[in-house]
Amino acid sequence: DPIDYTYTWYDPTGTDVQILANTSTMFDTFAGSSTTPGLWECDVVASDGTDTANASADIEVDSDWAGALTFTNCGQTGTTGPSQSQCDSEYLGANTNGLVTVTGGIQYFTVPSSGTYLIQGAGAQGGLVNGYSKIGGLGAVISGEFNLTVGSIITVVVGQTGGDETNTGYGGGGGGGGSFVYTGSIGSNGLLLAAGGGAGACEDDSCNGPDGQSGNDSNNNCGSGVGAGGGSAGGGGGGAGWNGTGLTSTAGSGTGAGGQHWAGGNSGGGSSDNDGGFGGGGSGNDNESGGGGGYTGGCGSSNGGASVGAGGSYNAGTNPINQSGNNSGHGYVVIDKL
Repeated sequence: DPIDYTYTWYDPTGTDVQILANTSTMFDTFAGSSTTPGLWECDVVASDGTDTANASADIEVDSDWAGALTFTNCGQTGTTGPSQSQCDSEYLGANTNGLVTVTGGIQYFTVPSSGTYLIQGAGAQGGLVNGYSKIGGLGAVISGEFNLTVGSIITVVVGQTGGDETNTGYGGGGGGGGSFVYTGSIGSNGLLLAAGGGAGACEDDSCNGPDGQSGNDSNNNCGSGVGAGGGSAGGGGGGAGWNGTGLTSTAGSGTGAGGQHWAGGNSGGGSSDNDGGFGGGGSGNDNESGGGGGYTGGCGSSNGGASVGAGGSYNAGTNPINQSGNNSGHGYVVIDKL
């Protein structure tokens, strides 16, 4: 008996997007240019007019991956993150071009296809003290591998450097902001990694700022997993942690403002010149230096810079690589598909 065939194509949502019915043709083709990433299915039914038989084939469609995506501060400095227009200009001609949405200084990226991704984040450096040849602490660099699902929203916060103390007398640099990568909307618990920022340089010629730490704790972090604060006699603002804002201190000359965590838009503490960097860095003031932002926030300094702390880090990925104090300048985030 003659046999005819009916071919039905289903996209990853289960919608039938193409049907070729009652044909003697032994194959059917769906245009690759019309596919979307995900699992497709072609279902075939054969019939001789009385009996039928069917079979199906699954086809995993992967999106083209142009290469690693690098997220930067897009030329923005200070306590707040970049704008959409700044990142559009920064990423023009790069692999990130057209893929990043920016709201309130926070960058969003939609995963194009399911798979394993390597994500690396670097915290920002703390501010220096002018005239004493002392630099802010370097940011931590954290990387790991993560299984991401197509359509998931990845939230990226890129830490910015702490402000420099420009006076020739006493003062301290602002804390560097931490860099964060997490899934979902602001306030989500899906933290993938956090890279701690360095602390601001000390108020006098006694020390450079401590480096961002590779572990969950940092020097004088004022609480594991929470925001930090200045010491009891402190004047520097604390860096923010993942679960809390940095404390603000009015001791000394001027206010050392604490950095903000995600609930406050990840902004750095504000000051006259030595601001904390975006990403939760605490500000310095005319006497003391600010703590770095991170998974745990660093304390603002309380006594000649001796107790200032850098931001701590967090890594939920497999094959983790955690490095303390390995990044100078602003932070960054790199996402690459393996």
